[in-house]
Amino acid sequence: MAAQKMDRATYIKIRNSLNLEKKSSAPIIHALQDVVLMAATWALWNFYQHSALRFLMIPLLFCILFRGFGIMHDAVHGAVSKKRWINDLAGFIGGTFCILPYENWKRAHLKHHQWSGNVEKDPVVALVINYPKFKKSTQFFLSFFWMLWFPVLGILQQFIFWNISIRLYLKEPRSLKMLLSVALPVATWGVLLFATPTAFTATILIPTLFLYYLGVEVVNFPHHLQLPQFRGEHKFPVWEQFQTARSCVYPQWFARFVVLNFNFHIEHHMFPDVPWYHLDKLHEPVKSILGEDYNTDPSFGWILKNKKVDLGQVLAPAEKEKPTELSAA
Repeated sequence: MAAQKMDRATYIKIRNSLNLEKKSSAPIIHALQDVVLMAATWALWNFYQHSALRFLMIPLLFCILFRGFGIMHDAVHGAVSKKRWINDLAGFIGGTFCILPYENWKRAHLKHHQWSGNVEKDPVVALVINYPKFKKSTQFFLSFFWMLWFPVLGILQQFIFWNISIRLYLKEPRSLKMLLSVALPVATWGVLLFATPTAFTATILIPTLFLYYLGVEVVNFPHHLQLPQFRGEHKFPVWEQFQTARSCVYPQWFARFVVLNFNFHIEHHMFPDVPWYHLDKLHEPVKSILGEDYNTDPSFGWILKNKKVDLGQVLAPAEKEKPTELSAA
């Protein structure tokens, strides 16, 4: 089977064959792009708020939010810069944009990588194991809105992330970074929702959040759902994490500029410290070795198919008694 070839030696060979170094200019370019997006948004509101052109603000703000998530995610893995303070700064700013507490979310996300594919211990699949415990009426409600393309699960996932983060904050020794991680997005979005004009909130901000959480479902959910999940104490080494992840194929401009190559999710799980602008380099080498064991979703096929399916079937864990042992860790 093709997957037998992806052992530690092959993994290291791929890693050493490519230039995957962090570029000091990359976070600067990313920040300048965000400034341009924000300036364009400001101009549309100030000069075209009485015109239909103002609705162009919605996709622009959507890009800012998703790019914020992307840069925060890379900061969590130390992939923004070689300097820790730059990673933290990018994480705080990105987390503020996408309404997530950077330092607290970081701890949960690193646990996701540690326990990828473990339905009991991976916090990202908490909904998978908890959904069957919901009341039948709650399951019907969630499934109904799921099939209507109302992003109830994207919103619910946000609450789950905040719940995990707050519990970590209350449980662990509190640091200034944890406090700032919580305070910055809450304060910033509190101001945006209550201090900006009602017309802006109603016609721009709320539709943007709707689109963003729909984007969370479209982009994030295919990465791990309906793939083998396990119980117990097994941890996959990075070179075997292709078993529990799926990469998605998007137009290059969307993948690179909007979601920061987050769609190359197998590549990310196998090379979590590699910056977003290098993940596409890993696509062909990894795919050529894995062959048919490379899980992929072309052209938004997974979400288009599963939005027609009852949510219980979408979230049903595809469990195995024990993982396939490919190589010695």
